[in-house]
Amino acid sequence: MLVTLRRIAIFLVSMTPFFYLLQAVVRLQSGEWDILGPEPGKEIVWFTGTWAFNFLLIALAVTPIKDLLKQKWLLVHRRMLGLFAFFYATLHLLAYFAFLLEWQWQELGKEIVDRPYLLVGMLAWLLLVPLTVTSTKKWQRRLKRNWKKLHKLVYFIGLLAAVHYLLQIRSSWFEPVLYTVLLLLLLTPRFPWKKLASDKAVSTAK
Repeated sequence: MLVTLRRIAIFLVSMTPFFYLLQAVVRLQSGEWDILGPEPGKEIVWFTGTWAFNFLLIALAVTPIKDLLKQKWLLVHRRMLGLFAFFYATLHLLAYFAFLLEWQWQELGKEIVDRPYLLVGMLAWLLLVPLTVTSTKKWQRRLKRNWKKLHKLVYFIGLLAAVHYLLQIRSSWFEPVLYTVLLLLLLTPRFPWKKLASDKAVSTAK
């Protein structure tokens, strides 16, 4: 019962950015409130991309927080947080196609050449797809040990997201650098430092 209530609470909180965006779009269409600024399309793309990265960082933070606080129940909700990262990343991609590319597919090649961060972002989204599809317990049982290996791709996806953000810097470095630093802080404990030290010791002994 408690797990169910927590899931409902996390789901509703995670949907809050989407509901905020939805009501902003409705108000914009009615001319009631121009909350999205002079370039609504760009703002929607930016907003959804930011929240995709937010949820990616939150999902990656679950394990270290669990280890720090000794609260194993947090792991139960990691999958939902990861799914919301994919949800907002998909909205981000669709918003780009709709508002910036305007569904002009013939322009996509030129856009990628002019803006290489697009290719990095699309690669990150493509890698999220198999993680989302195989996130269920059924797939976990089917893939066995390979499931963990596959889902370690999230670390690479995080790095791609950081590069995608950094390559878009035009004026302020603060937010892209902040997100990158937070990502590196979350990934550093996962790096196999002990194995490297052991391999180095063995090599030295030889």
